[in-house]
Amino acid sequence: MPTDAQYQRLLAFRTALRRFDQWSRQQAEALGLTHTQHQLLLAIRGSASPAGPTIGEVAEALLIRHHSATELVDRTQQLGLVSRLRDPADSRRVHLRLTDHGRDVLAQLTAVHLQELRRLAPLLDALPRDMEG
Repeated sequence: MPTDAQYQRLLAFRTALRRFDQWSRQQAEALGLTHTQHQLLLAIRGSASPAGPTIGEVAEALLIRHHSATELVDRTQQLGLVSRLRDPADSRRVHLRLTDHGRDVLAQLTAVHLQELRRLAPLLDALPRDMEG
């Protein structure tokens, strides 16, 4: 059975996650993006596919439905952050890429997020030791 200290550490961790999420939303909004648009940029840049991810792959990464991903891509493309490219081998497939502006915005967001994660690292590192029974 977990100890009081373990419950306290788990609460601190969950609170830190919520604060990080709220902070992350504010960082995206400061650059004129929604939190989900930021996640989309990251899903595109973080894709292992050299051609860029498809909308279906982005939907899977973001845990949203395909039609929601399509709408998200449409809105983000209107901001000049994302482009669509037809697959030359299969014209039915469309790959997503970041524009130069999208790469710049994501780089700014990533820099501050990595800094914040470094600040939170001690809390994250201590959690597994504290939770062992």
